[in-house]
Amino acid sequence: MAYIQDQIRLAREARGLTQSDLGRGIGQPQSAISRIERGGDIRLSTLLELARVLELEPMLVPKHLIPAVQALVGHTAGQENSDAVNAPLVGGVPEDAEDNAR
Repeated sequence: MAYIQDQIRLAREARGLTQSDLGRGIGQPQSAISRIERGGDIRLSTLLELARVLELEPMLVPKHLIPAVQALVGHTAGQENSDAVNAPLVGGVPEDAEDNAR
């Protein structure tokens, strides 16, 4: 299961940024980025700033739609899409995905 802090770290690393670089980009110290990546509480305004700097789009997805979202972005259970930021998504591909694709 991928948590927000994991996706933030993976996106930061994929862009070759250090925690200090990312902190400067959002006006926070490196220690704040470290705390966030370790699972500390994060303010919504900080999350939105992180998303802006990391070129991510935060959105809420109903749990029952997670498999469909994963299928749309090219993820399947146990595989990564090289075009993505290597941030795994939670959930799995629905068993009837093949039937729906026809």
